[in-house]
Amino acid sequence: MVKKLFRGVFNYQRSVEPIIYRYAYTKKQAWKLMCDEISRRNDVPESCVYGLFDGSKPNFEITIEKEAEK
Repeated sequence: MVKKLFRGVFNYQRSVEPIIYRYAYTKKQAWKLMCDEISRRNDVPESCVYGLFDGSKPNFEITIEKEAEK
């Protein structure tokens, strides 16, 4: 299995986090890596970020930026 490049856009209540790119095998793995980065950047616990972007609200979008080249 080859990693894909994912692009994530995360929206707080009134501001948008800078776009984050991560290589991952799955969208779920990319979500975790991106949430970990947001946590690190903002010096907040990872669990807070996971809760904020848990999928219950349409406040983030993760798409495949680049498929693996064969």
